[in-house]
Amino acid sequence: MDEILVQWVSYVVPWIESLGIGVVLWGILEAIIRLAQGSWSVLTRKSSRIELDVIRLTMGEKMVLGLEFFLAGDIIQTIVVPTWNSLAILGGIVVIHTVIVYFLNLELSRGAKLRNV
Repeated sequence: MDEILVQWVSYVVPWIESLGIGVVLWGILEAIIRLAQGSWSVLTRKSSRIELDVIRLTMGEKMVLGLEFFLAGDIIQTIVVPTWNSLAILGGIVVIHTVIVYFLNLELSRGAKLRNV
């Protein structure tokens, strides 16, 4: 039974992490498109400014979601095949993830307050 679970996880975890990569790339692509649209409208004088806060918020939201997929994949893999090395790596990833998400959430909440003003 353990071998089946280990084999199943070895197939599933890369897909979960690929979803994370896809979400982060989606955020980057969306930010680039919005930045290009904003730049174009400034150049053609249809708008006076680019809403960088909105671009940062949407990209930050996608980055946080992508990080959640990465963390989920690592947690699943560590639960099924626990070694001291994988636990140490997971601990480091959790610390890095927590710090990044904390500061991204600060930015997102600051940006949300700016949007509501």
